[in-house]
Amino acid sequence: MKNEDYVYYKKGVIYSKAPHKEKQLTEEMRLELINKNKVWFIRNTYDFDSSEPTSFWFIIKDKFYGMEELKTRTRNKVRHAFKFFEIRPITIDFMREQGYEVYKDSFDRYSNTTDVVASRSSFIADLDKFKEGREFWGVIDKINGTLVAYAENHCKEDMCEYFMLKSRTKYLSGGYYPFYGLFYKMNEHYLGTGNKRYVSVGARSATEHSSIQPFLLSKFCFRKAYAKLILTYSPLLKYTIKTLFPVRSYIPSLRLQAMLRLEAMARGAI
Repeated sequence: MKNEDYVYYKKGVIYSKAPHKEKQLTEEMRLELINKNKVWFIRNTYDFDSSEPTSFWFIIKDKFYGMEELKTRTRNKVRHAFKFFEIRPITIDFMREQGYEVYKDSFDRYSNTTDVVASRSSFIADLDKFKEGREFWGVIDKINGTLVAYAENHCKEDMCEYFMLKSRTKYLSGGYYPFYGLFYKMNEHYLGTGNKRYVSVGARSATEHSSIQPFLLSKFCFRKAYAKLILTYSPLLKYTIKTLFPVRSYIPSLRLQAMLRLEAMARGAI
C-alpha cells in the first residue's frame, strides 16, 4: 500500500486508482492512512466484480455492441441527439470558455446533494491543475456552437471512469437527448476502439441524488460489479456512527445521512 494510492474525498480517503486494483487493507493500514491524512474515515473496497452479490457495487460496462445492443426507443433517441449535436473530445480551453455555465446550470435539478457549487474562479483553477488521465467530452449545439453538456473522464490504467457529467437543464427536455448521444459516443470510443477493459460511473451512491446510474443500467447495458466494503473511522466519528445508526432515518443532516447510509452498505443492511 502506498499513501499516494489514496486521496482526500469529502473528509475521508478513498482509493485513487482503478477499482479492480484495490486490495483489502489490514486495520493497522487503514488507521495509519486516517492518521497520516488527518481525515475522519477511509473507504476500502476489494474483491471487485465478485460473483457474490453484496450491498456495495460499481456501475460498469465492459462490452460494446453498437446500436444492436440498444432497445429501439433508446436507439432512436441516440440518433435524434446526433441530429442536433456534435459530440467529441474537447480541450481545457473550450472548458474554460463555456464549461462553468453548464456546471452551474446543472445544479438546478439537484435537490438532495451534499455538494457545494464552486465559484467560477474555483472552477477555472481546478481546470488548470494537471490531472493525469483526465479527458473532457462535449455535446455541442451544431447551430450556434454552444456547449450543452460535458463529461469529465478519468482514465486509469486499462479502464475509464465517467467522473462528472453536467448538462444545461433546458436541454434535458424538448426532445434533444444530449446524454443519449454522449454516452453512446464515449462507450464507442473507450470500449469499441479504445481497448479499455471497462468504463464506470463510479460506486453505489450514498445520496442517490443523481439518476445517471439507473439510467445507464436500463438504457445502455451497464451492470453492477459487486465489491466488498470496509469503513474505518476516526475515534470521534466511530462513536457518532455507532450512536446514530439505530436512528439514522431521523437524522436531518444530509452529510450525516450519507455517511450512515454508507455504513449500512458496509453492514449489508440495505
